[in-house]
Amino acid sequence: MSFPAKSEPDESPSGSEKIPAAKNPEFMESRSIPRLLIQFSTPAIIASIVSVTYNLVARIFVAQRFGMDGVAAVTVAFPVIVMFLAVAMTIGTGATIIISIRLGERNNDKAEEALGQALFLSAATAVLFIFFGQLFLEPILRFVGATGDASDPNSVFSLAKSYLSVVIWGVFTQHIAYGVNNFVRAEGKPFIAMVSMLLSAVINAILDYYFLFVLRTGIWGAGLANVIACAVAAGWICYLYFSGKTVLRWRWRHISRFDWKLTKTIAVCGAVPFATQVCSGILQTTQNNLLGHYGNLYGAAHGYSFNGGDLAIGIMGTVVAISMTIIMPFLGLGQGVQPIVGYNSGAGRPDRVLATIKLALKVAVVVASLAWAFLMSYPDVAVKWFLKAGEEGYAEKLALGMIAVRALCLALPLVAVNVLASGYFQAQGRPILALMMTLVRQLFFLLPCLIVSTWLFEKYWGYGKGLNGCWFSFPAADLVGFVVAIAFLRVDFNRLKTRMKEREEKLRVASDSNATRDSL
Repeated sequence: MSFPAKSEPDESPSGSEKIPAAKNPEFMESRSIPRLLIQFSTPAIIASIVSVTYNLVARIFVAQRFGMDGVAAVTVAFPVIVMFLAVAMTIGTGATIIISIRLGERNNDKAEEALGQALFLSAATAVLFIFFGQLFLEPILRFVGATGDASDPNSVFSLAKSYLSVVIWGVFTQHIAYGVNNFVRAEGKPFIAMVSMLLSAVINAILDYYFLFVLRTGIWGAGLANVIACAVAAGWICYLYFSGKTVLRWRWRHISRFDWKLTKTIAVCGAVPFATQVCSGILQTTQNNLLGHYGNLYGAAHGYSFNGGDLAIGIMGTVVAISMTIIMPFLGLGQGVQPIVGYNSGAGRPDRVLATIKLALKVAVVVASLAWAFLMSYPDVAVKWFLKAGEEGYAEKLALGMIAVRALCLALPLVAVNVLASGYFQAQGRPILALMMTLVRQLFFLLPCLIVSTWLFEKYWGYGKGLNGCWFSFPAADLVGFVVAIAFLRVDFNRLKTRMKEREEKLRVASDSNATRDSL
């Protein structure tokens, strides 16, 4: 994919509405990199922490109300939700990259075209999700690993159906809240983007508690809390873009029509998060089915009086919630990096692009190492939040949870590098590299590793041991992803250094020419 050459600040496309250059975020080309990274990443990190915290709190509330079966229900429903997020992030990230680069080129009208097309695509895809999701809800849940009798209201299947049937109605507002919110950050207003996420998170946490513990609703109350919270955040974002309080605006001429060429460009730029989420959905579906099978064998080998498969799925959901609490700040850091890298790529400043990603990688590795040390030392502290006091098999569930936490988070510092590297290549408008990183780790290595390792552990290590193969497949895949990420980064750093030398040479020649002209 290629973009047009950089335009001069005073140029405006034919027939477009000229917006004063002073409103463009030109400070991203001159302000110090550490200051910019703090300015853009801090709100994104805070928003990410709050976002993952309310998801964490929501799962804790579900666990305290419905036990580990409730966590298992939310876990088996998550691959479906991931598909919703895949489309939302494709639209949001793809359009954000285009907007950042167009703003760097001082081409505001083209940036607004991407903004309007993103809203059109969000609405169109949401309608399709709601229609087909409600129509085929039961077979979809069976496919992603939900177990239990549909006639039993306390089975994992029934709980997952109750939860997901409500969440599906909020797909459009989720697209706006999670996808379109990135546009505000791309304009150089990270604080407003943070407020949007904070608003959604606080409302969600309050409503979760109110529905589940005050009104004593079923698990569908947690889904309704999510829908309402996303609707409020989406309303706030829409108000900003229709009111003119942002650099760019949603304009009806861009929203009301389908632009195939622009849609294709958005899809290409957003291919990485789409592929990441789709691979994640495939992996979660596979792991749910594997966990259900080998978890039952594990339970039988240890004499459990409860369903070992549902426990294994619930434990995986617990570890995912814990690990995402650590990983989400890195995603926030990556979100802060993207507009800086995107703008300076469009502005022709390879030196600032290189300085930004290097600083971000150093910060991520240090923070991830500290989190890793804590989880390896005190895994029980994290797991206990997801266990209901007095529930059947409390000690066995805690012990299995501690094993899973240590195994799945074993390569946590490497994951931080993988996350930053993927976001970095997206921000440059080079999604193919980031896509390759995702495919190598998740599709080409982790997926077959899950299938093969569980079988090998069960066959050669003994009855009920297949579950360990599932746990330890993840750090192995993280190591492979890290090696690929480092290889790609080294090649790109060398490319940037070459461009820096070329730029310095051009500046030197221009300076010498000016000096000669002045002497004459």
